Amino acid sequence: MQIESLGSDCWSVKINYGFKNDPDVPAALQQLRGRGCEVESMGTSYFLSRDVFVPGDNNSGMALWRQKLFGQMHHNAAGVADFLLLPSNSVVELGSKVQV
Repeated sequence: MQIESLGSDCWSVKINYGFKNDPDVPAALQQLRGRGCEVESMGTSYFLSRDVFVPGDNNSGMALWRQKLFGQMHHNAAGVADFLLLPSNSVVELGSKVQV
């Protein structure tokens, strides 16, 4: 785990998980206690990106039905917040639309 102070009580924390590890970010952040970074579970915000894929023009080289199928599969995929076991009331998602 790597910790970097950004100043004003803001921290950058990098947590590495292996292939067979089940990620649990809140539990990992509790390990920061005593290392200079005191994390309050109710005062922590998690910022995630969320992309929405939309069909593009026919010049992309991919058939329109494949573009729509890819967008639907991405829409049905499990969310990152659930995978990382993040509390839903602490997650901020910033999104963008991406043409396939």
